[in-house]
Amino acid sequence: MAGAVCGLVALAPPAFAQVPLELRLADVGRFASFVDMGGIAWTGRTARLRVLQVTEDGFTAGSEAFWGGWRHELIDCDARTIAHAGFSSVRVGGREGPVSGDLRPAAAIPSGSADDAVAKLVCDGWRPYAGVAPAANVEEAVRIGRPLIATGAEP
Repeated sequence: MAGAVCGLVALAPPAFAQVPLELRLADVGRFASFVDMGGIAWTGRTARLRVLQVTEDGFTAGSEAFWGGWRHELIDCDARTIAHAGFSSVRVGGREGPVSGDLRPAAAIPSGSADDAVAKLVCDGWRPYAGVAPAANVEEAVRIGRPLIATGAEP
C-alpha cells in the first residue's frame, strides 16, 4: 500500500509548485513595467504576454493598497501593434484579482511609450536597464520598481 501512495504522489500534478518568474524591467515612468519573460507565448511573430505594472509607493484604490497589476497583451511584432487583453490587480501582499476586460482591437504602438519599450524588449531582444537583474517574483519587482518611479533615476 505504501508503494501505491508513493506512486500517487509522484504522479500528482505540480499545481502547488511555485514557478520562479523572470520579470525583466522594460520601462520606468508613471509605472515600472516588467515583462514576464517566461510567460510569452508565440504564434509566428505575434506574442501573447503579460506585463506587471508596479505602482508608486502608497497607491490605493478605494480603501485598498495595491502593488500594481498585470496587463495582458497581444503584440504583433511585424505590424508593431498592441491589443490589450485584460487586466488583473495585485494588492499589497501579492493577492491577485481576476482578469477583467475584453480583448481590444489592435492599435499602433506609440513611439517612446511604455508599450514601445515592451515591444522592443519582446520583439527585438532590446535589453534596457542592463544593470537590473530580472525579478523572481512580484514583491521583488515592487522593491526594484518603486524607488525608480519615485526618483526617476536610471538604475
